Amino acid sequence: MGRAVYRLLIAVFLCLMTYGSKAAPVSVWIALSEPGGVYAEAAEALRAEVERVHPGRVEWRIANAAELRQARPEPHWVVAVGSSAQRAMQEQFADDPTPPPMLAILVPRLAFERIADVGKLRAGLQSAVYLDQPPARQLMLAQLAFPGLRSLGILLGAESRGLAPAFEKAAREQGIQLNSQVVAGDGLFPALQSLLPDVDALLAVPDPAVFNSQTAANILAAAYRRRIPMIGFSPAYTRAGALLSLYSTPAQVGTRAGEILRQAFAGRLLPPPQWPRDFVVSVNPDVSRSLELNLVESQLAQQLRLKERP
Repeated sequence: MGRAVYRLLIAVFLCLMTYGSKAAPVSVWIALSEPGGVYAEAAEALRAEVERVHPGRVEWRIANAAELRQARPEPHWVVAVGSSAQRAMQEQFADDPTPPPMLAILVPRLAFERIADVGKLRAGLQSAVYLDQPPARQLMLAQLAFPGLRSLGILLGAESRGLAPAFEKAAREQGIQLNSQVVAGDGLFPALQSLLPDVDALLAVPDPAVFNSQTAANILAAAYRRRIPMIGFSPAYTRAGALLSLYSTPAQVGTRAGEILRQAFAGRLLPPPQWPRDFVVSVNPDVSRSLELNLVESQLAQQLRLKERP
């Protein structure tokens, strides 16, 4: 019998042996910080991405983190959507000698790092897809939007001041002078008034003590009076009067998390925490015209993606 024919018979035999067999289902919990909204949107995008490649292979349980407290049996994998879900799931499996790997998504980097289990991170049993954007990406966008940019201002609070080294490093690498003010107590507007005369643009950094529903409109108004454009971190800021915003949608974060999860199924290990891969740039056309700028969302996003390519 020829060797080629022999190999063909062996291949047919293996196919017949495995025909009709079905891989054991994988159990995945998706713990939501709150029902509905952005958390449910991210969860659905994650589920859809996994099902696209592994249809019917996963047994899903999607519920509020509190509802999963007493749930049994334990899953093979856990996805925590939001910081409160991350905390709840970590507490639930804290004493488990063989905890399921956990991927946290829609979590700010600093919040994730503050409560993450370092040992599990090193072992590949815990990871994250952050909510916020990498500092280098934010500064690249500022340069693309304002080619003559010399100085960029940021306001940092108690929660976000830990981002200062990363922003300073990115600014040095991109040749931008970074002017930062750390806000303490009730010193937000004195800090803002001190910052604005010395900057060409203002970058908003997520920090509830600095940018919130009570302060955002006043910060935008103060910057606009000096014709200082602001870069926001959500579509709400663009609508409110920021010149442009950079953010990742819940669906984009969820889809990336689904890619990570299905790739990890084979090895049972998670990659290191990472920034979101996909993003959106939104522009406020009225503010753009008033500042005599001609910014196009799609062009800025494409240019930013090209600059990020290795």
